[in-house]
Amino acid sequence: MTIADVLAQKGTQVFTINHDELVSEALRIFTEKHIGALVALDAEQNIRGIITERDILHMYAAGDSGRGTLVKDIMTPAKKLIIGQKNNDLEYVMSIMTENRMRHMPIIDDKGKLAGFISIGDIVKALLKNAEYEKKVLSDYIQGTYPK
Repeated sequence: MTIADVLAQKGTQVFTINHDELVSEALRIFTEKHIGALVALDAEQNIRGIITERDILHMYAAGDSGRGTLVKDIMTPAKKLIIGQKNNDLEYVMSIMTENRMRHMPIIDDKGKLAGFISIGDIVKALLKNAEYEKKVLSDYIQGTYPK
């Protein structure tokens, strides 16, 4: 199973924000869309980073009220991101995300443009669904009810 399989099921919609926007705009989008991360893009739609709820918590914990703070000032920049591709195997991506304590990963296409966004929850859900299917097929095979 690959990232492309998951994106085919869940869709490729990605919530984004311009990296020059205020953090307050990111908070508005988080609240409105019930999400925890946004891909930060520049005017040419290139990935510049990711901003998460945790980034905002760290900002407040450091004593910054957020007034006038830009997304690019607190986001994880692109040079520090681990970015996936559609042909990546799910188990591989899950291990990378787990090892690096990541909850979100942008996915790019062959041209390096944003093609989707995967959460660790998306991966776990897809792997569980696949395991349930395999269990059913094996059970049917053992019981002799497997379609011929």
